[in-house]
Amino acid sequence: MTAIKTERFDRTNAVLAAVVFMVSFIIYAMTVQRSFSFWDCGEFIACSYILGIPHPPGTPLFVLLGRVISLIPFVEDISYRINYLSVIGSALTAAFSYLLTVRIVGYFFGDARHEKLNRFIAYIGGLAGGFFVAFSNTNWANSVEAEVYGLALWLSVMIVWLTVRYFEQRGTTGGQLTLILIFYLAMVGIGIHMTVFLVVPVCALLVILRRGASVRDWSILCGFVLFELLLIFVLSMTSSTAAQGSKMFYLFTAVGAVVLFVLLYKKINWAVLVAVGSLSTIMVSFSLYMKAIPIAAILIILLAFLSKKYNLNLQWKAALAIILVGFIGMSVHAYIPIRSALNPRIDENNPSRGWDTFVNYLDRKQYGQTSMVDRMFKRRGEFGNQFGRHPHMGFWSYFEEQYSSGRWGFVPFFILGMIGVLVAIRKRLEIGLPFFVLLLVSSVGLILYMNFADGVCYDARTGDAYLEVRNRDYFFTPAFVFFGIAMGLGVAAVIQFLRDKIAAGNPELKKTLVYVSSVLVLLPGISLAKNYHINDRSGNTIPYNYAANLLDTCEPNSILFTSGDNDTFPLWCIQEVYNYRKDVRVVNLSLLNTDWYVEQMKNRYDVPISLSDSQIIWYPYEVQPGFWIGRPLKPFYDRPRKRHTYLQAGPWEGRVWKVQDMMVDEIVIENKWRNPVYFSSPPYAESPLGLRDHATAVGLLYRLDREPSERLIDADRGYDIMMNVYRYDGYANSDVYRDENATGVFLSYGVNAVRIFDEFMSQGKKEKAQKILEKIINVYPEYWQSYLLLGDLLKAEGDSAAPESLLVQLVDTLTSFAASNKENLFYLQDLGLSRVELGQLRQDPAMVDEGIQQLWEAFMMNPNNGYSFRKLISVLGSQRRYSDMQRAASIFGNYKINQNDPAVKQLMGLGLPSGLPAPPQGQ
Repeated sequence: MTAIKTERFDRTNAVLAAVVFMVSFIIYAMTVQRSFSFWDCGEFIACSYILGIPHPPGTPLFVLLGRVISLIPFVEDISYRINYLSVIGSALTAAFSYLLTVRIVGYFFGDARHEKLNRFIAYIGGLAGGFFVAFSNTNWANSVEAEVYGLALWLSVMIVWLTVRYFEQRGTTGGQLTLILIFYLAMVGIGIHMTVFLVVPVCALLVILRRGASVRDWSILCGFVLFELLLIFVLSMTSSTAAQGSKMFYLFTAVGAVVLFVLLYKKINWAVLVAVGSLSTIMVSFSLYMKAIPIAAILIILLAFLSKKYNLNLQWKAALAIILVGFIGMSVHAYIPIRSALNPRIDENNPSRGWDTFVNYLDRKQYGQTSMVDRMFKRRGEFGNQFGRHPHMGFWSYFEEQYSSGRWGFVPFFILGMIGVLVAIRKRLEIGLPFFVLLLVSSVGLILYMNFADGVCYDARTGDAYLEVRNRDYFFTPAFVFFGIAMGLGVAAVIQFLRDKIAAGNPELKKTLVYVSSVLVLLPGISLAKNYHINDRSGNTIPYNYAANLLDTCEPNSILFTSGDNDTFPLWCIQEVYNYRKDVRVVNLSLLNTDWYVEQMKNRYDVPISLSDSQIIWYPYEVQPGFWIGRPLKPFYDRPRKRHTYLQAGPWEGRVWKVQDMMVDEIVIENKWRNPVYFSSPPYAESPLGLRDHATAVGLLYRLDREPSERLIDADRGYDIMMNVYRYDGYANSDVYRDENATGVFLSYGVNAVRIFDEFMSQGKKEKAQKILEKIINVYPEYWQSYLLLGDLLKAEGDSAAPESLLVQLVDTLTSFAASNKENLFYLQDLGLSRVELGQLRQDPAMVDEGIQQLWEAFMMNPNNGYSFRKLISVLGSQRRYSDMQRAASIFGNYKINQNDPAVKQLMGLGLPSGLPAPPQGQ
């Protein structure tokens, strides 16, 4: 072992890295959300502020860092402060991407890497790579809200950068220290997100081979990883079951490992391999990791004995240190049971209940018993959809829009990245080939591993493989980041080629070409311009307003049943962080299927539940030899169904009743009308209590009333809160970017306004009916139906020009929203519908055709969207375009879950949907 190898400090390099950090930081700070966002962000912010326990497998390090930054008063809003974790993390990601690019480009020049012109080329490539990473679409989106990916990607890129440094320092004390630091960061990073560990198996390629390994050795080792990817691909297509595919995968992997051993056993550092392998078991499960590390430690001690006896130099001390620091890093998860034992207000899964509960929490057993490894081998989507363009999950559709406008506009960027990868491999295979493997693992590997559902492979027996409910691009952020670095390598490679080939033998021309071609550093400006509006959250207060409006609909001390992430997490955040309307008890129906949540609702939130803890909490119960389920110790009396049963899902009168169904009925009965009860969506229709018959629409919610309501709407109360209580900041501003999820949230404002309008019209209250439409057009101008109804109302009162005038206003409004939100199918769809209406009014067939074309375009953006499907066939039916209706039904029915849709069945051979005109004879 030699002394620490010092490296000449490059002041220019450090300054440019700081420039990349600062520019990225400033752009992110300009576009960061000033409050909380939809999805998990509200939960993460709330848990950070109160030191709570978020959903499995937890993010303890993120929560702790979030708590620290929330205490620093650099801005007033707490959510705004915590969002800066992502701003800082992603700016560091860009800076370390610059450093990594510069270091890899250095290998392009061999021993001449320190020459001035070569350093300049490396800096240009580094700047391009750093800014490509900074301004790529998905990475930027993760950088402006309280999400885990900003910090996770910083650690990932830093680990790769440190690994390349280690490669250069092998055999020195500094190299060993770097090696130990790498695996500490990898394990502590899991406390932010498992994404951090994704790079470790690839980085291990640079760690486990001894110094002096040949190009053949590196090729064989990297080839083994590629073999594993190919194996998963083949078994996914050929295995009849997930279990069979998993077994065959482990079998072939074992055979491949034996072959690898035979070919490379003299070149591998076995002690380090054992240590890294034991840490890598965390990717399978925490329980396996806890079994692997003591076994690995014993093996390394045995190797240490052999190393001393036979003078093998196996680096056993470094290997033991890797296991030790890895365990220390993983110990950040001790926060979870310790804090859970103190009963924070958000305590998901209550992991302090016991060791098994804690392990199941880390292993994400809440989301199913099937491991992610087993799930790889039962395809939940067609390969063409998973790898290609497909709504919500197709990799290529995300990839091609990261840096440019997509389609053909992406081709030059893709070629540039591939040039960078190929040149890196050619110049230094030991660095370039693992980098290429890293790109494949973070793209192809994740596509196979995550196995996202496309809706085409829906399984009606299990209810699995629905189309993904939201865009899953964030899972592929590592691939987009490393490809950004690859494009930086490509920029440097192109400049080097121009210098060495075109200007060969002419020193002055070489300099001129290098300086002129350095204009390529401006290429990330295309990404900046293309992605700025999409990721500018600076004026977006919509999630905050939506959460406040939901709570303000409730009377004091209400119980509010919510359904999903976006009507729950924002409420948690606004209650816990902003101390807003904490009198309302929020009960999430999905979580109400779990024993720990029912127990917390009863004992911590004082939700009226008569069951004892022994009737709620599940304990292991052996149904038959070897088959265990969770079941309470005691049954309870299910009053609505007049039966004694256990609090677990089970059959009754021909259907399976979920725990949430039984608990909703239980809470309503035990409440005894002491507290107002609200639902964010209509209560389940099969309730023996007839809850849906007692649900009255009030603004955005449904209020449970003692007596069934004939009209099912409280128009006066809804009118009052929509006119005088609700906040609408940002809703009317087309410059505030909103995706389809946000648009779906807004839709409830328009729908409820129309309900109120209909009720007032039935009561003869035309003035109030007109006012509610005028209000919604003013604050929520994108809702098409309000314009049509107001036009008809004003026309009936004698204003014959009103319908056309309002439709023109609607078309102009939707044109503005569609231009600002090009990926949002709802705006294009409603714009097409509005053009059809205006074209019919003006008797302009060309405008009608243009509108129908836009409806088709919107439908094809997501052919599984029932809302856009019904709008399309409705318009096609009104235009008597029956063959087009059947074509739309065929496309919509390609998704298995839609094949029993009545409209699909009728259009595909069982007749036309009721209410549509019959086709003319012979058509």
